[in-house]
Parts: sequence; C-alpha cells; structure tokens
Amino acid sequence: MSSGSASMNDPRDVIRNVALAADGVWRPPGKSTVSYPEEGHDTCFGLEDGSFWFAHRNRCIAAVVSRHKPPHGLPIVDVGGGNGYVARMLHENGHRTILVEPGDSGVRNARARGLPELVQASTDDLDILPGSIGGIGLFDVLEHIPDDAAALRAFHRMLAPGGRIYATVPAHAWLWSSADEHAGHQRRYTKQGLRDLFERCGFDASFASYYFWPLPLPMLAKRVLTERISRRRDHSRRAASEHAGRHPLLDKLLGWEERRLRGGRTIPVGASCILAATKPA
Repeated sequence: MSSGSASMNDPRDVIRNVALAADGVWRPPGKSTVSYPEEGHDTCFGLEDGSFWFAHRNRCIAAVVSRHKPPHGLPIVDVGGGNGYVARMLHENGHRTILVEPGDSGVRNARARGLPELVQASTDDLDILPGSIGGIGLFDVLEHIPDDAAALRAFHRMLAPGGRIYATVPAHAWLWSSADEHAGHQRRYTKQGLRDLFERCGFDASFASYYFWPLPLPMLAKRVLTERISRRRDHSRRAASEHAGRHPLLDKLLGWEERRLRGGRTIPVGASCILAATKPA
C-alpha cells in the first residue's frame, strides 16, 4: 500500500510488511523475542495509572518532546512501548503515535487503553520505509538491547532528516541490583555515556539530563546495600512498592524537574537519564 492511500490510522505508510488482524492489531510474519519478562507488562499495567514514578516520567517526556518536536506531519514510533502508557500521552498531546510492542500482554493492555495504531513486533521484524519516521521513542527500552549501538544505527536509517529520537534509561552502574537482572537489563548509563553513544551512532545529542533527583540514595540503600547484606532478592514485590502510589511530598520535590526540562535546562543528578537527539539534516 502506498503512503498516498494509507489512512492516518494505517501504519503501512511507514511499515510495509504488516497486515491488520481480526483483533485490530497490525502484525508482520514471524515474531522475535526481547529481553523483558512477559509478566512485567501486567505488573506495570496494575501500577501505571496510580504511580508517581510513571506519572512523573510521562511529564518529563512530554516536557522534552515539547521542546524537541519531531518534523511536522511525521509519526512518532514508540518502540517497545509496553502497555501504551507513554504512547497514549503522546497521542493525547497531538502526536500521531504508532506503538510497536512484541509482547502479547503489552499489546492486549495497550488495546484496552484505546490506542489507534498498534503493531505487535520487534523492529527487527519490520520493513520500515527509510526516512519515514519523525520520532522514535525508547522509553526504558535501550537498556534491554544487547547491542545498543547497532540498534541506534538501525533507528538512524529509519528517521527522516531532522527527525528526533527520545530515550529514557536507568542511571549509574553503582545502582545495579538483582532488580535490573530480573527486568532484563543489560546495563545502566551515565548522562555523558548516553550522549557519547548517540553521537557515535550519527546523532546530534542536543539534550541530555538526569531526572528523579531524590531517588539515587534511597535506591542505593534499599536495593543495593540491603541486598548485599541480607542476600534477599524479592525484586517483584520491591519494584511494586517502589513504583506504586502517589506521594504528595515526593511529587512536590520532583515538580521542579518538569519545569526545568520544559525550559530546556538540565538536572545534575538523578536515578534515570532522559535524552533527545536529532538525525542531522
């Protein structure tokens, strides 16, 4: 199908080898695996709408995307977008957003959120028209990819000149714990290391910052040191307790991060990194 005949809710103007299934999800032939526990999507789905962590991450992503917009008229592809929590926010903010998610439970949960364009696949399975995408979202995805540089070079080819790539990742190797192993992480990043990686892969890494500034020390104490002392690895229960619920004081402490990011300023410390990079025109 040519791009001229594809509808606004038809991803075949971007992805050439998908077909619409009876359940309303677009799929290519074949299916790849990813380094992420399948039950993780359902765990997150039960947390996301009531979680301070997911809500704040969405606000920070929205702030960065608002300052580093994709080229007008071209879609954002949310790669490995899980349950569609970020994709729904981008869609509601006026961006045409295609969710690409290989997991069965993630796609099922994203359908429940009413997202109009769902593709069940890994990007390795997709025939994406080079230069057809305005933005790529890698929201806590890059750390799951064994060869992150090879993946970024592939994404570079997919983006239109001037296209944006957005990423959030966990920060600091010294915060590594069994929670990372359980989540399927390959690594944690520093802000400068993340920026250098994108630059090596052909991007102009115009903006990179830490965020979640209050969390590194509590995470170090609760995850890393406690685990080393007690050898307990109750990561599923701990992850739920860390991400669940609203915390008014913490929301107040975190609020200035969104304002700084929306103003184009960075945060010097944090438990995560956020980046916007550009494919040079």
